[in-house]
Amino acid sequence: MDIVIGSGPAGIACAAALLARGRAVKMLDAGLQLEPERQAVREAMAAKPKAEWTAAERALVAPVTGTGVPEKLSYGSDYPYRGSPPGALRGSYAQGGLSNVWGSAILPWRAQDMPGWPVSAEELAPGYAAATRLLPLSAKTDDLVTEWPLFGTPGGMLPPGQQAERLLAALQAKRDDLRRAGVQFGAARLAVEAKPCILCGACLAGCPRELIHSARHSLPALQAAGLEYAPGIRVRRLEETPEGVKITADGQILEANRVFLAAGALNSTEIMLRSLGRTESVLKDSQYFILPLLQAGSSPGVAQAALHTLAQLFIEIDDPAISPHGVHLQLYGYSDVLAAAVHAKLPSWAATRLLERMMVIQGYLHSTHSGRLRLRLEADGLAVRPEQNPETTRRLRALGRKLRGMSGAMSAWPVMAMLQQTEPGRGFHTGGSFPMSATPAPGETDRLGRPPGTSRIHMVDAAVLPSIAATTITLTAMANAWRIGNEAG
Repeated sequence: MDIVIGSGPAGIACAAALLARGRAVKMLDAGLQLEPERQAVREAMAAKPKAEWTAAERALVAPVTGTGVPEKLSYGSDYPYRGSPPGALRGSYAQGGLSNVWGSAILPWRAQDMPGWPVSAEELAPGYAAATRLLPLSAKTDDLVTEWPLFGTPGGMLPPGQQAERLLAALQAKRDDLRRAGVQFGAARLAVEAKPCILCGACLAGCPRELIHSARHSLPALQAAGLEYAPGIRVRRLEETPEGVKITADGQILEANRVFLAAGALNSTEIMLRSLGRTESVLKDSQYFILPLLQAGSSPGVAQAALHTLAQLFIEIDDPAISPHGVHLQLYGYSDVLAAAVHAKLPSWAATRLLERMMVIQGYLHSTHSGRLRLRLEADGLAVRPEQNPETTRRLRALGRKLRGMSGAMSAWPVMAMLQQTEPGRGFHTGGSFPMSATPAPGETDRLGRPPGTSRIHMVDAAVLPSIAATTITLTAMANAWRIGNEAG
């Protein structure tokens, strides 16, 4: 029997590939879930319109406030992170992993995003198509498809808010000039069921109708296809034997013909370091930053409007002066989270006027220009030490100059004085602790995610990605995991 460790997006994609090949597959998972009392409140909210939600129900999706970038909870619960030490980057023992708290943005990677990989963008294409079949897709066919294919048929699209429509109209009016300047844009692509959405605005705290995809949503279909799901198991160590692989978990020993490790970049690294007798590794990161954008025009009443609060638009910038590997920007409009932050600093009348003009850019750089996380295996787990990259500041300054030059085309101005550069790992676009290589050395893996000296142990999640592109990470992690599951053994 093949064993997949972890039920996050990569584990689900790998299991789907193995099952499609007729393999017997068992999935080991810690499998933490939302507390039953919170689940009951969520179900009550899903069954009625927003206007009928009680105060207790509204509290379930209230924004988290505090200094810096607040930790994203799921219906007010920290269960997706429970058991993982606090820090900028956290692992997950939840059923579905960190997909319970992701922003659902998805884009594939291009050849130029993958320098030096032993796997080509063309070889990932079947995996992208397979991964997309596992996800709902809110998207449209626009200019982005020329370089970032959809790999699937959208099931509709969440409607952009008034602020996003204003920005998109301004960009469209300067489309040709922007393309010559290396700028492309389009609707945000989201792993969301668009049609039943009631635009309640609770997306960032947890969709009451569970329309934002979590990898756990894929489990019933995989179980119907033959997957054996075993929750309540935390794997500690793997050992390859002449007969297969011995799996040491808390309180038990299991055997497998072949193992596919998909516990998330942080947890998979810890398991593999312990298994190989190694103590140190490094996780690459895609630098995450936040930048306010002030529009020339106001959108009165946006606080009362029916809207979703996920990413509304994508802007992709290819400018060698900034990065040869591109910059990815996600544009967000009004949300309760943004409103809470602004109202905490300004009088109510001023905050209201500002929010009617404010959008927020959440952006990412390629790992080449980003910091990293140095990992050390200690007796009680991984010690994580973030390390900034001095190159990051220079690249962000160059991006600031680019965005200021685009102000007229956007009819909006970036507030560079309020640029927030987070510490490495805070955007959760991390991986590459055991990067794939055509000629793997110790601390690396081959194109099937196998460390040197092993033939039946495959790392399949973001831990094996040789670099981290600026665009979204989850779809590529799934595509590569599917490819390994489809090719291995």
